[in-house]
Amino acid sequence: MKKIAKLSLVAAIAVSGFTSANATSLEEAIKGVDISGTAVYRYDDRTTDNSATPGFSNESNNSYKVAVNLKSALNDDLTFNTRTIIGTGTGMAEVGGSTIASDGEATFGLSQANFAYTGIMNTTVIAGKQAVPSPFAVQVDAAGAEDTATGLTAITAVGPVTIAGTYLNQTNLQAINGQDVAGLGLMGDIGPVALDGWYLEVLESSAMNDAHTAYTVGAKAKVEMVKLTARYSAIDHDNATQDTEKLWKVGASAKVGIVSASLDYGQTNAVTTNTTGVSLEGDGGADSDTTLQGWGLNLEGKNDASLVKASLGVDLLSNLNLSATYVDLSVDGTANADAAEYYGQLTYKMGKNFMTYARIGQIDNDVSADNTRGRLHVQYTF
Repeated sequence: MKKIAKLSLVAAIAVSGFTSANATSLEEAIKGVDISGTAVYRYDDRTTDNSATPGFSNESNNSYKVAVNLKSALNDDLTFNTRTIIGTGTGMAEVGGSTIASDGEATFGLSQANFAYTGIMNTTVIAGKQAVPSPFAVQVDAAGAEDTATGLTAITAVGPVTIAGTYLNQTNLQAINGQDVAGLGLMGDIGPVALDGWYLEVLESSAMNDAHTAYTVGAKAKVEMVKLTARYSAIDHDNATQDTEKLWKVGASAKVGIVSASLDYGQTNAVTTNTTGVSLEGDGGADSDTTLQGWGLNLEGKNDASLVKASLGVDLLSNLNLSATYVDLSVDGTANADAAEYYGQLTYKMGKNFMTYARIGQIDNDVSADNTRGRLHVQYTF
């Protein structure tokens, strides 16, 4: 009966036509089907100080994203998986606010539809429409955009090492115009350190010199109460006139009692012939693990830039947290592009399935208009 209760929340968007010709009961029809997902509502409000023309401009919007995952066991070794999204593409849909005259509608889309076979020892093979398997991409995001592709991915465990191989014949990675992608990933632990390495080859299409090679290496470790992270990423371009783009970042976070803190630093190299940034620029953009971002500032597409992010939080109650974050962006490759932001956030977790936060902050730009922004975020997980 629990599955029936969950189904009633999402029947209109996922299984409204789930009936059978021989009038099988709905309860019988959904046996072996696992349902999960998220529903997010956001209200964003921004005020921009127009330094060139005195005065302020205001913008507000309401946006939503509902994602539903269905996992159907066809037999002991084969499952069929789908992920449907109500939003815009794979991200949030703005359905009303100062930039839209009236309450609008979101779009419905199928972001994943694949078969997963586990009949080979320690191996899973995924065929069909799926998330792009790489730190360069965003696989699943309750609110943000996601990177998807159609192809074949195999994941196998060999002792302490997990090996992943993929071939994707179409993607939504905008920077590569849907070109074929082949990839290899290695993941494993060495003592307390978790390591991963990924190599992606973006294959050349009909245009000349448009192939790319992307690679990234990451490490995570925990020493006492301190969590440490590091990642190095780069993209080589087949075109001899384009420089290799690089980004490295390190981070540390800790929690002692009711107090938590984190510090992250990232830097990109200086390039002279191209400044697209170390990302395959999919729908996920700056949310991928190969870049570094605050709220309104990030290293996505920044040439010869560095970013520092520092956060401090305190648990006011067991389910109520107050935090403050400061971000400083320095862009040496572009004049007058430096900026800083600071924002505070109050997060309330009513239970394991429901959370909300309120955030307010300010972005100070060296030349362009400053920006004050606020957000209310409500998220339900089922």
